[in-house]
Formats: sequence, structure tokens, C-alpha cells
Amino acid sequence: MIEDIKSFFWFLFMGPKYYSTLWAQILTKLRKDMDSLEQREMAKKWCYENLTTTNECLKNIGFQNENIKIEEAFDEAEKARIEKIINDSESNFGGQGHTNLIYTICERLNIKNAIETGVAYGWSSGAILRSLSARNGQLISIDMPMLKQTDYHLIGVAVEPELHKFWDLKREPDRHGLPRAIKKMAGSIDLVHYDSDKSYYGRKWSQELIWNSLKAGGIFISDDIEDNTAFMEFVDNHNLRFNVLEFEKKYVGIIKKNI
Repeated sequence: MIEDIKSFFWFLFMGPKYYSTLWAQILTKLRKDMDSLEQREMAKKWCYENLTTTNECLKNIGFQNENIKIEEAFDEAEKARIEKIINDSESNFGGQGHTNLIYTICERLNIKNAIETGVAYGWSSGAILRSLSARNGQLISIDMPMLKQTDYHLIGVAVEPELHKFWDLKREPDRHGLPRAIKKMAGSIDLVHYDSDKSYYGRKWSQELIWNSLKAGGIFISDDIEDNTAFMEFVDNHNLRFNVLEFEKKYVGIIKKNI
């Protein structure tokens, strides 16, 4: 209860951009818990039963046989430089994730305009930018400052300075930033990487918005889909051909918009 009160006042203090997120969190408290252990176990079982190999996934989203090879997003020297900065800090925003897969998808499918939610150290941001910058593209990233988060200056540290001109980092909640990012890229979104609000109700809100905004042939990548049944319900409701990959004991969902 005390933590809830602290969060409430923190959101109020952060200003109007945060009020829609605060209201959504209040509503979630009043709804059925869809992020329970039971729901997570159901989602994990579904993910396991629907696992796709990386090669099958890449073929399904448009790779030709000769192009099915995962490329390195960062060379060893660059990775070492970034990791040193991170290790010298007191923060812990998580690991690199499936950056090589994201980079390869961007390269082989000639992704030009992308949206990303959840930045952390910016490993995926850097991977996307390293590819789309070659096509003079743009990445809009949305990352909400979090209660009790320290070293916030390290958000996006993996993005090289020369790539910043292709990058628009919005430091605000999804509920405020995502609709505005979509409006800015209206009709030209090639890829969306979702890695922010993993709650059931957060995904239920964002998935429809993201899917409706993607152009035909666009790619939707959703991280940690084992957390609840929202992704499972989404693909079922829309009768979508989907791919589920396992990465570091977690699952990522990948869909191509074939309409």
C-alpha cells in the first residue's frame, strides 16, 4: 500500500504526460488480475507449444534462403566500450536482448522507419539505427523514467553519437508517446519493437494501436510474451500467422503484417 501511494504521488509530480498512465494503473488495480502466476504459466505453455526455429521465423517474414544468416549488430570493440560504461555504473537496466536478430531483420528487410518502446541502455536502439541510418531512416524510441531508477543518463548509451541525427528519443510514457510517434510516422512504419509495459492490460492497449499503424509488410516484435496471455489472445483474435522464438529462457513474438 505504501509503495502504491508513493507511485501515485510520483506520477502526479511528473506532470500531465503521465496522468493517462496513472489512470490506466488505477483501473488495472480494479480489474481482474491477468498477470497472475496461473496466467503466466498458461502463456509459457502456449509459447513452448508454438516455438518456431529462427530459420522458420525468418522465412515466414520474407527472408530468402540465401539470406538466412544472423549478423552481428556490434563489433567486439564497441560492445566492450559500452559494457565498460555500464559496469562502471550502479544501474541495472537489463541485458542486450536479441539485438543481432533485430539488426538482421532490419538489414534484410530494408527497414527504414521504426518505433521502439523501452530503451534501457539502448542495445536494440543502436542495432536498429546501425541498419536504418544507411537508408536515411528514422527511429522513434519511447522510454518512461521510472520510480527509483538511477543513472538515467545512461538510457540509450549504446547508441553512437553519430547516429543521433536519425533518432528521436521521447522520454515519456507509452500512453502519451506512442500515439504521437505513430502520428508522426503516419503510414510509413516498417517495424515496431515493443519492450516496455509488459502487463496484460498494457499490451492489450498497445498491440491494437501498433498493429493498426503498421504498413502492409511491416514487422511487429514483442518481447517477453510469456508474462501473460495478451499476445496469445491478440494473434488468436486476429487469426494471424505468428512466430515464437526462445531467447535466454524468455520468449519473443514476431509477426509480419501480410495485408
